[in-house]
Amino acid sequence: MHILAFETSSPKGSLALWHDCSQGQLERFEADRTNHASIFPALASLLASASELEMIAVGTGPGSYTGIRISLSAAIGLSMARQVPVIPIPSVCALVHAASEERYAVCGDARRGSWWWAEIQRGRLAAPIITGSPEEITHLASRCFSHIYTPDPASPPFCEATPSWPRADIVAQRAASLTTEELDALATIPPEPIYLRPPFITKAKHPSFLPAPERT
Repeated sequence: MHILAFETSSPKGSLALWHDCSQGQLERFEADRTNHASIFPALASLLASASELEMIAVGTGPGSYTGIRISLSAAIGLSMARQVPVIPIPSVCALVHAASEERYAVCGDARRGSWWWAEIQRGRLAAPIITGSPEEITHLASRCFSHIYTPDPASPPFCEATPSWPRADIVAQRAASLTTEELDALATIPPEPIYLRPPFITKAKHPSFLPAPERT
């Protein structure tokens, strides 16, 4: 199986071209707010040697909304050109330091005074990701007997979490480990970032130069 994988949910962005149970090629780049365009030279380098492609896997977070959207946009464009499916993989399932662990937990800063919590078992989410107050996540962490990681630069104040980030070659490995039934189901779902809370969307106001609609 030949898989192209994207991972830009953290500032340590990466792309991988994964071949038949081997790492293949890995491209790393800075993926912070000012360097999202760095993905395209790395992508061009991989595509130059990607004569055969059967799947595109994308890390979907939680993490940088902008970074993930750029990866998804590039992946969807390539999937249309190459006629291959895009498979979403939660980025928390592809942490560098946890790749060989059967079970672990991940927590991170969800902003606005809240935190998120995820539990991973055998490379898959064991349950939906939870967002809660510091007290709620502290309670979950206190009951956790697995290793705890965080994609943030430092551990949250309420637990001892090891900083670790996701990487594209592990995203590809997770996609390759899915069953045929799982792949068929994921290929039919439009891939989206993992939202920790509903997207904040506002409706456009009526332009001031247009007359208000008449009442009947």
